This record gives sequence, C-alpha cells and structure tokens, in this order.
Amino acid sequence: MKGLLVTCVLVASAAVHAASVSVVGGNVLLRQDDGGETKRLTSSGLDLEASLSPDGKTVAFVRHTPATSVETALGDEEAREIWTVAADGTGAGRRLRGRARAKPEATLAAFEQPRFSPDGQLVYFLSSAWVTSAAVHALDLRTGAVRFVCAGNSLEVIQHGRYAGHLVVGQHRYFLAGGSYDWLWLVAPDGRAVGPVGEDDEAVAGFRRLYGG
Repeated sequence: MKGLLVTCVLVASAAVHAASVSVVGGNVLLRQDDGGETKRLTSSGLDLEASLSPDGKTVAFVRHTPATSVETALGDEEAREIWTVAADGTGAGRRLRGRARAKPEATLAAFEQPRFSPDGQLVYFLSSAWVTSAAVHALDLRTGAVRFVCAGNSLEVIQHGRYAGHLVVGQHRYFLAGGSYDWLWLVAPDGRAVGPVGEDDEAVAGFRRLYGG
C-alpha cells in the first residue's frame, strides 16, 4: 500500500474542541491547539497513524505488528492492529487485528488511515486487498464487528453538511474501451457510489464549498 505516513496529524472539529493528534517516534501525542500542553497517550514506539473523534474524547490509531504478517494478494504483509485510547490517556485497548481470509475484500492487513464517523461510533480504515486497490472497511466500536465498504486507495469522512457520514474515496477504475483512471468518489456509508467528486484535492475543496464537510 502506498503513502505510508510516519507522522499523521488530523484535526477534529474546532466547534467542539481545539485539539489535534499526531504520531511522533511511534507514539501518539495529543496537543491542545490553544498553546496548552502536549500529552503522550501511548508509549509502544509502534504506532503510525492516529485520528481524533469528533467529540474530542477518543483517539483511534494503527499499531505495527512487526512479528505478525498476513497472506494477501500482494504477498505477506504486516497484520497491524487498530487501537483506541481516551483523550486523557486512559483505557487503551486493541479493537481489531489483521487476519487472513480467502477473498481479498475480507482480508484484513496493513491498516492505514483510520477515520471516525460523525457520531464517533465507527472507525473507517484502509486494508490491503487487491493488487491495484486497497479496501475500505468499517469497524463498529460498540460491537467489534467489521465490514467491507468498497474498494479504495484513499479515504476521508465527511463530518458536516448535506453528506455528513459519507466518504470521499480514491478509486482505481477502468474505461470501457481500455485503460484506467484514478478519481475521487463520494460513497455512501453502505458502500454505494453516489457520484464522482473529481480528480484531485482541488475538486474536493470545491465539493466542500458547495455541500459543507
């Protein structure tokens, strides 16, 4: 999977709180944006991407599993895990671990880009799947259930506006006459494609101006 980030900073809604999370040296940090203290939430040295829930109370993050791999369509890849921890540093726990399955869309491995739903009850993420595309999955934090949503190589969750709860997903698709293209698509929470957003971040910015998010 492409685009592995050593440090990932995601800022939740400023209307609710003013804090951000980052991953530095394999540990999750929470920083108050008003110039307040920076608090280290984990100390494993194995964490790589983190996201703050819309209410600012929970952090979801991906943890490396260097000793555990999963067989995928791309060969053996690191299993990885999804964890959550409270914003005050308490209650850290593993929510999901990578596992092999016969079908690429059911395989869970090499997690990236954890993203909360607007209500904070779901964590969407990317998992290794096909040779040309990763897969978007949704983890229900209430039940622990995980489901395949759609194919995708990038992921954002719309937090506000008309399409709150929908996803903007980068997808690799094919022209009928041959050849392929990579566009950003608006996808419903159940995986149904609503329509194309555009080719790049500028198109997403235009979408947000029209519909919020």
